Amino acid sequence: MLTDDRANVSRRVVLFDVGQTLVRARPDIGEMFWRVSTELGYRVDRRRAVRLQPLVYGYYDAEYLKDGDFWCCQDRSVLIWLDMYALMCREMGLGDEVDRIPRMMYDRYLDARSWEVYDDVVACLTRLRRQGCRLAAVSNWSNHLEGLLRDLGLLPYFDEVVASAAVGLRKPDPAIFRLALERLGASPDRAVHVGDSYEADVCGALNADIEGVLLDREGRSRRAGCRTIASLREL
Repeated sequence: MLTDDRANVSRRVVLFDVGQTLVRARPDIGEMFWRVSTELGYRVDRRRAVRLQPLVYGYYDAEYLKDGDFWCCQDRSVLIWLDMYALMCREMGLGDEVDRIPRMMYDRYLDARSWEVYDDVVACLTRLRRQGCRLAAVSNWSNHLEGLLRDLGLLPYFDEVVASAAVGLRKPDPAIFRLALERLGASPDRAVHVGDSYEADVCGALNADIEGVLLDREGRSRRAGCRTIASLREL
């Protein structure tokens, strides 16, 4: 883990996942579906839309396990979200809107106002930069990631932004971590990667010979033998 020894920390590189690590969707997809469909004149049960979120995220998880390579391609990285929102349309009885509502929802999430930066992020990034660390965002994301980080005020903290759809690689493939280190001119033994997914972040980093740290904000993902933190303040 990071230390307070400046001579030691100054050589450190810290890689960060983005979604559920640095930022989260606000509103989440159930609420967003309700807002968009209401704007279009539909009367939708708001609570039911929110309750459908686990089903929709479950669909994503199943698709990711089958072929997570959709994160390596911009068009496919967009399509997975459109498919998720279309599933919500069908479940909510709005199957005729599987083209319009999903596209409107996707466009809303391109706007930084639909995202929230966790309250421990800026202080953590600021401290690491002051201690001489080099930072990179490494995330399974579309090629809009850099623009989103810029609009959220986070881009100046990062030396590099590596979005899977932009580079044709995705976590947990160790190649995406190695690419980030190559761009930073850093070696794995001085690097740490922090993320909320054990499989994508911790295992992927370890396969690239990088220390992986699991961020478990809600106390649901702790793994035996895995270095785990509940907040970025613990860095």
